[in-house]
Amino acid sequence: METSDVQSEITEILYGVENTISRGVQFMKNAKHHMDLYGDKNGPSIIIEFPEIYKNNYIDCRKRGGKIRLITDITKDNIRYCKELIQDEAVDEFRHLEGFVGGIAISESEFMTTTTLRNKQLLTQVFYSNAEEVVKQGQYIFNTFWNKAIPAERRFKEIEEGIEPSMTEIIQDTKVSISRANNIIKSAKEQVVIIWATSKTFIIGMNAGIDKIYSDAIRNGAIVKLLIPYGDRVETIVKDLKMLVPQVDIKIADKSLETKITILVVDRREVMTWELRDDKIENPYEAGGLATYSNNKSIALSYATIFETFWKQTELYEQSQNFNKMQNDFVNIAAHELRTPIQPILGLSGLLTHSEHLNEKEREMLNIIARNAKRLLRLTENILDITRIESKSLQLKKEQFNLSEILRNAVSDFQNQLSKEYRNDSLSLEFIEPKNDILVEADKSRINQIVTNLLSNAIKFTDQGKVSVMATGTEDKAIVSIKDTGSGIDPEILPRLFTKFATKSTTGTGLGLYISKNIIEAHSGRIWAENNKDNGGARGATFSFSLPFNME
Repeated sequence: METSDVQSEITEILYGVENTISRGVQFMKNAKHHMDLYGDKNGPSIIIEFPEIYKNNYIDCRKRGGKIRLITDITKDNIRYCKELIQDEAVDEFRHLEGFVGGIAISESEFMTTTTLRNKQLLTQVFYSNAEEVVKQGQYIFNTFWNKAIPAERRFKEIEEGIEPSMTEIIQDTKVSISRANNIIKSAKEQVVIIWATSKTFIIGMNAGIDKIYSDAIRNGAIVKLLIPYGDRVETIVKDLKMLVPQVDIKIADKSLETKITILVVDRREVMTWELRDDKIENPYEAGGLATYSNNKSIALSYATIFETFWKQTELYEQSQNFNKMQNDFVNIAAHELRTPIQPILGLSGLLTHSEHLNEKEREMLNIIARNAKRLLRLTENILDITRIESKSLQLKKEQFNLSEILRNAVSDFQNQLSKEYRNDSLSLEFIEPKNDILVEADKSRINQIVTNLLSNAIKFTDQGKVSVMATGTEDKAIVSIKDTGSGIDPEILPRLFTKFATKSTTGTGLGLYISKNIIEAHSGRIWAENNKDNGGARGATFSFSLPFNME
């Protein structure tokens, strides 16, 4: 016997049944507040078969106010002993954990452990200590096992109903987790589904030879489905995989599906997840982090449902993209086809109006044709712009120009049209010249398109008075404002003014402001509008937009 006695602390190894039982009984009698016990599958039979030594002392401890927690490996062979412990109220809490060897006991001041427990046999060798550090260490070990263990009642149900026991395990070592994943994929009989965290993690897996694992699963009759967020080279690697394993079903999802977790579900029974540490590292063992494994069916089914949801969303996204492409192709073709007849209508009607052989009525009819052809041409151009905006293919041709010149020319053009086209002699246009030239770098034709659209709207909704155009420059941006004295913006339209089809006009489509907003935002600018205030009442409106001087 080895003994160390420092300040009444005892640490010793005891041999022989008499010595071990004497120390064990004294341990149980000394326990005042709690006893925490765990032992292998033979532990329950020893407790029940020797009640004077164990069970009765457990009950006495509880009567003194002590609390007893017990963990053991509950099996078909020892279930009746485990149930008896609960029925006799020998323990307060009872849990199951598989794989124990030997046993330990910890009270508030003492620790005991043995390496082996033999069925229905008393202990012949134990380690004992009342050293504070040893007791603390033993308590920590017990609490770790306690947190992993499951309630005894749940284990009883699994055994009696033939339910396969479930477990959830945290795996720190990536070599172990990847090996586990490969093994469960190979064992798949029905289905393997994977949501890759990023496109790069999928490529790392391919470089590590995971295509061979997929092939093994498919040979077993399993379906393999992969969901991969979009990224660089992913389409090329997917093509390579399809050549190697044509049976794999793959969808490339939107990049927004990227996460920090890769999810694997096999046969809706087993699930693994991996934390992504750094997908810039090509070594899979270094790129991955913490992993979890579970054979809990509820958890596996939940993850399988998540996969199916994302899979269907990706299918719907693909369908919508195909539909959008067809729609955009149709709109483009239709718009271009409309342009073809409109140009000769405008050209020929313009020539005919200058003919000396026309009377006034015929000339007026030609003007009506030209006016409506121009409207149709504007509508065609608007439709094309909407298509470009919504397909994100709107391109800007930036150049440096004087913004004041654009505004001045636009006002001049509309002044010439007021009497002829708008037939309004009660309205005047003015351009308030800035003190200095305002140089911007932008798409000149697109900015002219916006100014033209805003001026056209201002004239359309102003019967009399004035439309004023002005531009100012601040430190970081240019601001253009077009102010009118018309009817103002309808309160019902104001909240959705720059959306598609927001109009109460009988002659407009409500597309111009939506297009203008998108063009300005493509320049990193802003557009806004408000009703004017005049002596407390609304009179007319002001539309403004800004263009930053330093645009990327």
